[in-house]
This record gives sequence, C-alpha cells and structure tokens, in this order.
Amino acid sequence: MNRREFLRQAAALTAVNALPTIAMACDTPPWAIGFKGLTADLDPLPMRVEGKVPPGCHGTLYRNGPALYQRGGQRYQHWFDPDGMVQAFAIGAGGIEHRGRFVRTRRFDAEQEAGRFLHNGAGTVFPGAEPGRNSDDYNVANINVQLLDGELLALWEAGSAYRVDPDSLATLGRKDWSAELRGVPFSAHPRFDEHGELWNIGSVPFSQQPQLALFHIGADGGLRKSRVVRLDFPGYMHDFILTPRYLVALNSSAVISSGRTFVNRFAWQAGQPSQLLVFDRNDFALLATIEVPATFVFHFGNGWERGDEIGFTACRYADDRVVTAAMRKLAMQECGPYPHQPELVRYSIDLVRRRATVEGFGIDLEFPSFDRRSPFLRQPLYGVGGQQSSPSSLASAVVRVDPVSGAEQRYDYGDGTVVEEPLYVPGSNGDYLVHTLLDYRRQRSGLAILRADSLADGPVAMALSERLLPLGFHGCFRPAQPVGAA
Repeated sequence: MNRREFLRQAAALTAVNALPTIAMACDTPPWAIGFKGLTADLDPLPMRVEGKVPPGCHGTLYRNGPALYQRGGQRYQHWFDPDGMVQAFAIGAGGIEHRGRFVRTRRFDAEQEAGRFLHNGAGTVFPGAEPGRNSDDYNVANINVQLLDGELLALWEAGSAYRVDPDSLATLGRKDWSAELRGVPFSAHPRFDEHGELWNIGSVPFSQQPQLALFHIGADGGLRKSRVVRLDFPGYMHDFILTPRYLVALNSSAVISSGRTFVNRFAWQAGQPSQLLVFDRNDFALLATIEVPATFVFHFGNGWERGDEIGFTACRYADDRVVTAAMRKLAMQECGPYPHQPELVRYSIDLVRRRATVEGFGIDLEFPSFDRRSPFLRQPLYGVGGQQSSPSSLASAVVRVDPVSGAEQRYDYGDGTVVEEPLYVPGSNGDYLVHTLLDYRRQRSGLAILRADSLADGPVAMALSERLLPLGFHGCFRPAQPVGAA
C-alpha cells in the first residue's frame, strides 16, 4: 500500500469514527475493554503494519501500565491499582513485534503464590487485607519505565524502582540507591539532564511531618547525592520540573488526610494555596517557597530559564477529581460522566520578587513529551488531547503546542479511538512521534507513527494487533542506533 492510499483509508476510518456518539444508558461502555486487564505474560507476536515505518523509528518502544485487574474472584477498583506489565514493541525493517511481561515485584510474587490479593490497593479495599510492613509491600511498579545504564527501571511513585532486563523483560530485582534510601518512595517521573543524569523526587506525605526526598543519580546508575526535606503540609506530588540550575516541585492542594486507602486520603482544599518549591540543583537547598492558587497537576512539560525567571508548562486540573472519581469509574468499567479536563498552562517564576504567574493556553493536553536531547529549551510540547469532547474522557488526538505562541497542531482519530502517550523520536531524516492506541470499536490495540512537524497529515505508519492490551501510562524509546549513525 502506498502512502497516499494509506492516508486515504486512514482519513476514511477517522470520518467513520467521528460520527456522533449515540447517547445511551449503559452498564459497560465500549471503551471499558481498555480496563479488562490480563492474567499472563505475552509471548512475541507480530503486528500487521500499514504504511512505511521510517528507518529513524527502528528501535523499541517500551510501555508500562496497570494490567492485572483480577485475582481469586476479586477486582481492583481504581486505575492506580493493578500490577504493572512492561510491554515492548520491537520496530524494525521486518515489521513490528509485541510482547509483555508482568513486573515481578515482591507483592506480585506473594499474591501469585497465594492466588488472591493480600493487600489493599491505592484505591481498593479488600476484606481481610493484610497490613503492609512498608511501602514496597504495596508496590505494583505500574506507572512508568525508563532506561538507565543499560537497564529498564519499572517505576511506581510510593516505593522502590524495579530493575528490568530490556531484552527479555525479566525482572532483575529492586533498585536500592543506598542502604539509607532502601524503600524510600521514588517517583515514577524522573527527569534527565543534558548529561543523561537522572533526577527525581519521592513524596512521603503520611507522617505528622510530611517530607520530600530528592535524588541525583548518575548516568552510570550510581547515587550522586540525596536529601530529605520537610514540607509545610502533605500535598500530593506526582511530577516535578528540572532546569539548568533548579529543581521545582509543586506541593498541591490535594492534601493527604485520613482514610483506608491512598486515594481515600485525598482531601481537596480549595482554600489552601499550592506551593512551588524551588531547590538549588547543586545541593538541594530550598531557595524559595512561592504560593500559587489551589491547583492539581499530574504532569509537567519541560522547564527553562531566562535570567532570574524560571518557566515551565503543566497540565493543570481544577481539582483532584480526576483521581478520586474519574480514574475509579474508568477502572470499574462504568459509564461517565468523568471529571477529567486538563488544560495546558505556562508558569513563570520570578525569583527576585518571589512570585509566580500562570497563563492558560485554552488547550486540553496531557501526557506531555518533548525532545530530550535539549531538555531546557522552550521547545514544542507534544501530548494527547480531545478529552473534553470524548465520550470516554480519554484522549483521541495527538497534539503539538508551541509554549511561547500557543500555536497548535493536532491529528484527531475521532470517537472510537483512545490515544496514549506520544514519545518524540529524533532521526537524521526527520523527527517523529510514536504512540500506542486502542481502537475499541474493532477491539484491537495498535501503534502509530506521525511526523512531528506535520501532525495534521496523520500517521505515516500504523500497526494493529490481534491482542487487546490494557490502557497504560508511560514509557520510553530505545533507538536501534544513535541518531545520525549510518
């Protein structure tokens, strides 16, 4: 199939999917198949490719996300809960092949042997659940997967990272940065600097003295430095910002209080200003605490500096209902409405005046990504959109936004398709976005590749699988060879 014919058929499919959705009362909406889950590892399986895969996209796309929803007749009731599965999409001249393996966390192994859930989930209470000894008893390693020093790190946000072999996907054990930091929460959203070194946070919000752990890890996987600082209040933190000189964390107004599960502990406090915490990258000293209106953010774009000003983008929500309501209803396979409406905003921090301003773009964007070769430039931001018009509240479009002008490009697959996080893949003959998707009308999962500078043209290649894969969160891309190599 030539590219023109492929694009014609893709456009026709989009037109069909874009027909108005018939409003109906239902017990199980069609997109609920994305939350059905899996019960076993997935052996290698070729995918059917349409279009031409650019050579610059040869490599492996790794994805992680909640996958095991049920054990022993019981089911998790929140998207945060199920055990993580690392999936690999091997992309090459001969086609695309998929496989996946569950991360063998301490919790997974114990519950696999018991044949039942032993502990509560982040948002699920099980009768007779056992108390955990520490955070790693609850760790399901289901949010992200990132490459470091030749290994994959399967990441959660309240426990240890797990090491995974990038070729076999076998779990190699927990990653302990030091004896003192064993089991300390390690966020699912590490940042990489211009030297390929890793920086991260870990929130400890449950004690009377809430704390935040800060990490600096070398490209060789060795600990460079760490620090634990006290917080004024236990706000939920999921991601953070890194710039050439600073690390910025948002202590949100979703304050952790009391409750039987992590999600039940969320208490939205509209009268509690959120805090931007600005740390010195050199020694993790807290340089400034700047109050901003109550806000909730899962994910940030990249950050940059201009003199004494720090700028960055964020996917902002009006409150925390995306966690407390939307993610629960989706995982329970219930019909909406789902309160899930992110807006892309730009923060500007004036370090001299100790104040921050926030400007909205009026664009719905989540799961932001960017060119990691130049992490501190004001560069285009890529993500998913269409949540506000989607019947599932899940994204149907790939979006590109200029963080200065707000100029936008997008390609919308229409109703019937859920689009997952796009990753920026640079190449010597052009740059691309690679992302996975769920076509819930045809009950198939897939992978698509688009040119980063011309999203409106649609995919240059798409691969569909006979498998139905659970909707996940984040991942990374390992190129077959360095950009520019012969």
